[in-house]
Amino acid sequence: MTIDLRVLSGARAGARENFDAPVVTVGRHPMSDFRFDPLVDLDVSTRHAEFRNAGGMWIIADLASTNGTFVNGERITGERRLGEGDVVSFGGNGPRVEVRGVGIVTPATSIQAQAASSTPPPAPAPRMDTQARVAVAVKAQTKDMRRAYSIGGSVLVAAAVIAFAFWQRETSTREREMASIIAHSDSTLAVLAKKLDAPRPGETAFTAALKDSLAARKRDLDVMRGRVAAGTATSGSVFELSKRLERTVGLQQALGQMDVPKVVDANDAAVAMVASDFVGKFIAGTAFGITPGGLLVTNRHVVRDEGGKAAGRVVVIYANTRKWLPAHIVRVADGDDDDLALIQLDGAGSYPVVAGVSRTGALARVGAAVVSIGYPGATDTPMEGSGMNITASTTSTLGTVSKRLSTVIQIDSYAGHGSSGSPLFDSAGHVVGVIYGGARESAGRIVYAVPAQRLASFIGGDGAGVIK
Repeated sequence: MTIDLRVLSGARAGARENFDAPVVTVGRHPMSDFRFDPLVDLDVSTRHAEFRNAGGMWIIADLASTNGTFVNGERITGERRLGEGDVVSFGGNGPRVEVRGVGIVTPATSIQAQAASSTPPPAPAPRMDTQARVAVAVKAQTKDMRRAYSIGGSVLVAAAVIAFAFWQRETSTREREMASIIAHSDSTLAVLAKKLDAPRPGETAFTAALKDSLAARKRDLDVMRGRVAAGTATSGSVFELSKRLERTVGLQQALGQMDVPKVVDANDAAVAMVASDFVGKFIAGTAFGITPGGLLVTNRHVVRDEGGKAAGRVVVIYANTRKWLPAHIVRVADGDDDDLALIQLDGAGSYPVVAGVSRTGALARVGAAVVSIGYPGATDTPMEGSGMNITASTTSTLGTVSKRLSTVIQIDSYAGHGSSGSPLFDSAGHVVGVIYGGARESAGRIVYAVPAQRLASFIGGDGAGVIK
């Protein structure tokens, strides 16, 4: 059984969607089935409510939203059954949605049934002879045929008029919807372009990716304008454009959620490049300091090959320095456990450490901004100097958490050769993950990291002083 949702107010006013899934999620989160504008419809929570099909009837369930869910002006607690034409508001002043197609019909009341049953039957008509009955039947049939032809013609004309009016109305609605989405896209892209005119330090890689995405959305918008003008645009294609723009807006929001220069200033010095020597073949990666005595975290695969053989020699160079320091492997995660390793500098001294390692990674929620600091490309990226004779310079990359499981954090960001072992920081500047790989088909844009709680467990007492 389907449900038809018509948006009456808010940024998506005029839009209409039909669902036949048993559960329809509602909110500003990009993964919501029925999504509202993340910048305009602020009364709607990230995960606000759900429409649920329960045994053929539709109900609305509030998901502990901040501003509440209302049915016909009345705030609900828990669930509420929906009827045809009910208006659901997401927040007291938020967007309103009309519910159609739920097909709830009110049955006759017992009083009506009693009244119908108590009506006395009509008196029987006088009996006619056979000839009279035949004459009356023929006359009635002829009259019914004439009426049927007349009504049939009128019905066809009326149907044509109604169909034309309905087509006009639907066409007008689609055109208004397209115009609204295109106008909103225009203004949103203008705001994004203005914000990107003067990127802040430490955001170069992310800002470049965002500018590429922005340029692509502008091209999409120009194509859609042409289709609308030619009459070949469809509601589906316009809505798809809206979804692509929403993803771009999500990246822009991440840009404003985190003070990247502050996070970089607090942690950059503790991030080192690692070079592991496997009999003349060097593998490059990233590590970060967790104790002043020179203990660092990196990936297992940076210091051991696929066969499990340890590197013959390991050296590191801290950010903004020119000196390579010898180190040795302290411990690696076993078997199929997390891709983590601890390495220790051979020389005594006081070395820089990250601001903190989160125990739970609570701030790394889905949709939250995170920044990685590391060496994607290793020495192949621009450095002061050349070869091994360089001043190490990190790359800071901003992204968003797109999925979080107990064993992995997935982020929309960038990583490449040399990023392995890079620390992932939350908005407080604490480590919430360690990058170890990504989806091959994503060209480095879908990145995987070991979550904070598993990192904290692996470090154990070795880094207790920096765990927050």
